[in-house]
Amino acid sequence: MRIYLKFILLFVFLVFTTTKISAASSVKMSSDQDLSIETYYLIHQFSETTHLDLQENIFRRLFGSRKTKAEKVSRSHRHATRPQRYTPPPSQSQNPESHSSRSSGASASSNNRSTRNQAKPPLHTSLRDQYYALGYWEVGLSFGTAHNITDVAQNKGLTLNEFTDYHANNFNFNLGFFTRYVMSEWFALSLGMDYANLTGQASLRENMPENSPYSFTNDIFEFYAKTELFLPALSRSPFDLYGFVGIGLFFSDARVFDIRGRIVELDVDYSQVQPVIPVGIGFSYKLPNGLRIGYEFGWRNTIFHYLDGVKMTRDNYDNYFFNSLKISYSF
Repeated sequence: MRIYLKFILLFVFLVFTTTKISAASSVKMSSDQDLSIETYYLIHQFSETTHLDLQENIFRRLFGSRKTKAEKVSRSHRHATRPQRYTPPPSQSQNPESHSSRSSGASASSNNRSTRNQAKPPLHTSLRDQYYALGYWEVGLSFGTAHNITDVAQNKGLTLNEFTDYHANNFNFNLGFFTRYVMSEWFALSLGMDYANLTGQASLRENMPENSPYSFTNDIFEFYAKTELFLPALSRSPFDLYGFVGIGLFFSDARVFDIRGRIVELDVDYSQVQPVIPVGIGFSYKLPNGLRIGYEFGWRNTIFHYLDGVKMTRDNYDNYFFNSLKISYSF
């Protein structure tokens, strides 16, 4: 019943207010004939606006606050219930500076779009991935010492201590270059060439014949292809530890000398081009500028008896090995 009384009182008040405002407007128009039509229109619009505001205030006082749909959707506390008039900004079509700024803005937006479409780097990358990407080439140089195990040098069948003592005091130098293709973080292929000068000398003994082999020298040119396997545990480190095995050919040119330094002519027949199997281990360190430095020990297994130019035993083949420092550049 109270709700009906509220509606009846609201209706009577609205009718009374509207009639009062309309009467005031008509009286003012009749008393002042000098007012223009525009002034009358403004007065009429103000009266309508006042009427709507009075209706809304009375409704809120009688029934409490009630939000409209626009107020419910809006998140702003200062949301206007009535639509506001839009005033466009002043035109700058006649201003030449606006054209340059517009073109620069267009180029900036295009740059933003191109940057937005680019692939983002991963959040966590290993140090190896920061310096390199998989599937890259390397070229480099190697240099170090060359050692031989031959009959003339009498260094076959030595113990470990004798082996290290002998080769620490008897060595020559080798030089080479190589290229390597890293296919994955644990596998690589390598091609290269090495040059080494091998020498050896027998121990001086009494009653040695003058024309017997006393020393030798041999210039070795080796060409190889090998596979390298990296240790997976170091894939996130700039250090690499790897082992390798391969196959190759070497050219041998041995010259044998007697105790007086004269060349000994030996009646032997063999091919100067021989196969070789390189095996070994190495480690390296990758620098941020694309350089890699490392060390490699490479043993060369042969099926050749004439690395020193002579064949004194039938059991063991002559072999040689390299201790090499390596430096390379990746691209």
